[in-house]
Amino acid sequence: MIKKVFLSLIVVTTILSCSSSDSTDNSNGSGTGTETTVAMVTRIDNVVYDTPPQNGGNLAENSGGTSFGGTSYYLLKGYKNFGSSKIIAKIGSKVINIYLAIPKNDLSVGTHSFSSTFISGDYYADIDISGVVPSENANTTSGFIKITNYDSTTKLLKGNFNFTTNDGVDVAVTSHTLIGSFTYKLP
Repeated sequence: MIKKVFLSLIVVTTILSCSSSDSTDNSNGSGTGTETTVAMVTRIDNVVYDTPPQNGGNLAENSGGTSFGGTSYYLLKGYKNFGSSKIIAKIGSKVINIYLAIPKNDLSVGTHSFSSTFISGDYYADIDISGVVPSENANTTSGFIKITNYDSTTKLLKGNFNFTTNDGVDVAVTSHTLIGSFTYKLP
């Protein structure tokens, strides 16, 4: 019984620690106002990491690019480099990029499901892992994004996400589980 209580306490603490609600005025005179110190926090395979955009800050990208719906999407990007350099990935160091694509025409508070393929107009999540041998080609299998708050005046978007991937080879086997939270400012 004590083991169950202790295990429950650890799980709750881990989930609550996966929050990006810390904020500070980080505008640097740009007029963008209050920004979070960590735009995205992600538990990847049960280990919690700060996964902000590679260039820092908490500004979402205005275009999802060709891979994620182009200009009809906002792109929330998370980044984690397991090498010694945070900005430049060294050869042989593991680098994880997390992508959450949010359609501009369906930006709404609530829970939105991820599917295993990118479908125009839907929410989508993806993870790229480089710098490992053999290389990984992870594909999203399922999950969701929950937008908990969107302030149309400040353009601040908050929420959490949960998705699983396979290794791109055996679609029946989960290779990664990602659970996280985010606070991004939309352009």
